[in-house]
Amino acid sequence: MRILVIQHDKDDPAGVVGEQVAARGATLVPVLPPAGDAFPDGPEGFDGLILMGGPMCAADDEGYPYYPRLHRMVRRFHDAGRPILGICLGSQIIARSFGKPVYRNKADEIGFCPVQLTDAGQADPMFKGLGSEIRPMQWHEDTFDLPDEAVRLATNEMALNQAYRIGHSTYAVQFHPEVDRDMVRTWAKSAKADEALTERLESEMKDHLAAAEHLGRTIGDRWTDLIERHGQRSAA
Repeated sequence: MRILVIQHDKDDPAGVVGEQVAARGATLVPVLPPAGDAFPDGPEGFDGLILMGGPMCAADDEGYPYYPRLHRMVRRFHDAGRPILGICLGSQIIARSFGKPVYRNKADEIGFCPVQLTDAGQADPMFKGLGSEIRPMQWHEDTFDLPDEAVRLATNEMALNQAYRIGHSTYAVQFHPEVDRDMVRTWAKSAKADEALTERLESEMKDHLAAAEHLGRTIGDRWTDLIERHGQRSAA
């Protein structure tokens, strides 16, 4: 299995999600388009696509002129049935790929915040058995409209569209299931977080990081199941 990873920031790799995918035998191929790395036009040669997060705005086509081409690539992966996982900025890029706007949310959402799984989310193979509420890491200021084709899987008061699915194999989450302790600390330092936020994040990691990492590995594991099932269908 070869997985294309679109990494928008050097400090946001695939993290624990990627570790779990790699543990299942996949080879991750990270590229950083903001640094000038090339990426393919479509899914040829890849079994899946992960779209990572980053501090940039998903609506800033002028600042990131590769976005329109990236949207076309996302649709080609989707149309080919190759599994996609969008994380934070990645979830917003998928929404734009399906014709929906991304815009500033009413407030920033930072920290380990409660997220409620919808009825559809609790029944979905990606989240089934995880209960009605999860508490993943969040760090975002933008939100988006849900694509017409999508099923909302998770929500909360801060961001209506916390997770969604399009079809059987395109998944997107507004939160950050990939984080580990070092990643959270690096983001806080890069964002020049004040003392109060830094202390809050350290306190929340003590209470919630272990469960958040378990969630990330679960998502990585179940997303890899999609890739294996797609390979079995293709070989049939």
